[in-house]
Amino acid sequence: MSKPLAGLLIGAGSALIVLLLAAAKLGGIDELDLRLYDWSLRRLASPSAVNHDIVLVEINDASIRDYAEAVGRWPWPRVLQSNLIDFLQRAPARAIAYDIQLTEKSLGSFKFGDDQWTAEESDAAMVTSVRTAGNVVMLADATSPGLVGDSKQATSPAWRSPYRLGPLIEERPVILPPFPELTGAAAALGHNFLALDDDGIARRFAPFIRQGDRYLPSLGVAAAIAAGGFKPEEIALEANVLRVRDRRIPLIPIRVANAVGARDAHDQWTMLVNYRAPVQTPAGRPYQTFEARHLLVSQDQLLAGQKPLIDPALFKNKIVFIGLTGAGLVDIFQTPMGGGLMPGIQLHATVADSVLADRFISLAPVTLRVVSTAGVAILVGLMAAMLPFVAAAAGAAMLAAAWMFTAVLALRAGMWLNTIEPLSAIAIALFAGTAYRYFVEDYQKRVVKKLFGRYVSKDVFEQLMAHPDRAELGGKRREMSVLFSDIRGFTTVTEKGDAEALVAQLNEYFTRMVEIVFRHKGTVDKFVGDMVMALFGAPVDDPDHAEHAVAAAIDMIRELAELNSKWSDRGMPQLDIGIGINSGDMIAGNIGSLSIMSYTVIGDNVNLGARLESLNKDYGSRIIISDASRTRLTGHFDIRPLVDVVVKGKTRPVAIFEVVVSSPLQEPGHTV
Repeated sequence: MSKPLAGLLIGAGSALIVLLLAAAKLGGIDELDLRLYDWSLRRLASPSAVNHDIVLVEINDASIRDYAEAVGRWPWPRVLQSNLIDFLQRAPARAIAYDIQLTEKSLGSFKFGDDQWTAEESDAAMVTSVRTAGNVVMLADATSPGLVGDSKQATSPAWRSPYRLGPLIEERPVILPPFPELTGAAAALGHNFLALDDDGIARRFAPFIRQGDRYLPSLGVAAAIAAGGFKPEEIALEANVLRVRDRRIPLIPIRVANAVGARDAHDQWTMLVNYRAPVQTPAGRPYQTFEARHLLVSQDQLLAGQKPLIDPALFKNKIVFIGLTGAGLVDIFQTPMGGGLMPGIQLHATVADSVLADRFISLAPVTLRVVSTAGVAILVGLMAAMLPFVAAAAGAAMLAAAWMFTAVLALRAGMWLNTIEPLSAIAIALFAGTAYRYFVEDYQKRVVKKLFGRYVSKDVFEQLMAHPDRAELGGKRREMSVLFSDIRGFTTVTEKGDAEALVAQLNEYFTRMVEIVFRHKGTVDKFVGDMVMALFGAPVDDPDHAEHAVAAAIDMIRELAELNSKWSDRGMPQLDIGIGINSGDMIAGNIGSLSIMSYTVIGDNVNLGARLESLNKDYGSRIIISDASRTRLTGHFDIRPLVDVVVKGKTRPVAIFEVVVSSPLQEPGHTV
C-alpha cells in the first residue's frame, strides 16, 4: 500500500471514530467541548464592551440589614419596594426590569415610618408606582417543575400575550405572573426559566417559553424589547431562528435539565448567552451597580426637599435591572466566565445586552463539523504516514493550535465551532499513523537495521534505511563480488602466544579490516574464525563492485603491513593474510532457521572465491582474483597472470590472476 493511500485511510478512519463517538455521546467529547467553549469565552472577555446604558440595582445584604429595624427582614413590604420604582421614574429610566417574585398578595398589616399600612394599601402602592412608571417589566415565575396536563395547569393565573410564535418554543406547565392587579399595571412580563446544562452551568437561556398558545419572553429579552421599542409583530419564529426586527437569534436544540433541580431532561430550543464579562472585574461588576438602600435613602431625601445621596438623573434613559443579591438567596448561577456565582439580574442584563447589541452565538452547521474533523484527520494521517514522527508530531501540534485559534476567532465572530472533535481526530490520526509506520512501514527498516547495522558502511546503511526495499531481504540473484581474507598460519600462532594478547591483537586486526571494507562500500558478511568474508554489490547494488573489492584487498595488505610494524615494536607476533576475490551471479538473501537467520550469499561463484583465497599459499601470493573479476576492472592495478587451475568442485580450468602490491606504501603503477 502506498504511503499517501495509507495516510488517507488512517485519517478517514480516525475521523469516523470520533464522529461516531460524538454521535453516540460517548468518550466525553461533548463535555470536553463545553470546557473549551467556556475557556474560549473567558479569553474573549471584554468588560469594556458591555452596554453602558444597562444598570443594576442590588437588594444586597447591606440594604436588607439597614432596613431590618424599620420593616423586618426580607421580604420587604411592597410599599417600600415601590419607592425604588418611584425614584427611578424621576429620571426617567428607559425600562425597569423587576427581578423579584410578587406572585401573591401581601398579608396582614404593618407600620412603615409613622403610618400604619394594611396589606391592601401596600400592594396598591406598588401597583400605582408600576402603572405610573409605564415601563416596568415584572417577573413571571416559570421555574415550577409541574407536569404538562397536571390539574395545576388549569389553575395558573391568566396573563396576556401579544406574541404568536410556534411549537418549537419550550412549554412550561405552570407560569405564575404577579398578582392580578400588578400584572395589569406592568408594561410587560418576563420569565425566569433558565435551561442549565448537565454540569449545572448557565450557558443558555430560553428566549421565549409558552403555555398553550401564550408566549412569554425571558426577563432580559422582555427588557430589551421594551428598551429597543420592538413591536410584537416584529418578533417571529423562522425555522430555527427567532427574528426580532432585524436581529436574528439562533436557536439551538439541547438536552437540558430543569433549573430548579428536577432531572426531567428533555430537548429544548435555547439561545447561547454571549457573555462579555465575568461576574466581577477589578473595578467591580461590569455593569454600573447601585445598592437599593442608597436609592431608598435618596428618595426619602428628595421627598424631604434635601439633596439626594444619588442624583436620579444618573438613571435617565437607562435600562435598570432590580434584583436580590443577598447571601443565602437562590438567585445566583454558575457561568462559563468563572470568578464566582452570577446574580440573576446580571444574567438577565447580559441577555438584554446581547439582543440590543445584535450579538449572538450560533452553532456551526453539522456539515462544517464533519468536514473540519475529516479534513484535519486526513491531513495528520498523511503527515504521520509520510513524515518522520518528530515532523509529523510537530505538524499535528501546529495544526491543533491553528484550529484552536480559528475556533476562538470564530467564537468572537459569533459561531461556536466544534473544537474537541477535530482535536481528538488529530490525536487519533497521529497515534494510528505512528502505529502504522512502526508495525508496517518501519518493520522492514527494523529488519534491515538488525541485519546490517554492524556489517555495512555508514553510507550504505543510510541508503538501506532510506530505501529498505533495495535490500531484497527475501533473496535475489545479484551480480556482485565476494572477498575472502584469511590469516596464514594463525593456528600455530595461537598455540604459542598468550590467549588474551592474541584476542586483543585479533580484535585490532578485524577492526582495521572492517573499516577498509566499509570505506570501499562493502558489507561484512561474517567472521569465520580468523577469516573475513565481505560482499560488494549487496545488499545495495554497486556497478563498480569488482573495482571496490580489489581496492579494498590492496588496502587490507597495506594496513596489515603498518599493523605488523607496530606489533613488532611491542614484541607481538607478525601476521600475514591471503585474499581471494571472485565476481559473478550469486544468490543473496536471508538464510537460516525461523529463529536465527542472517543475510549472506550462496552459489558456485561464492565457493570459487573461497577456493581462490586458499590458492595464495600455493603461489606465494597475497591477492588472487578470478578472470571474471579482472575483466570488470576499470582502474589501474598491478596484475600478474597465473596459471589456469581446476579448483575443487570445478571440472574446467579457471584463469586466475595475482594482484601485486609492490610496496605497502606505494601506489601500484601497472595498467591492466
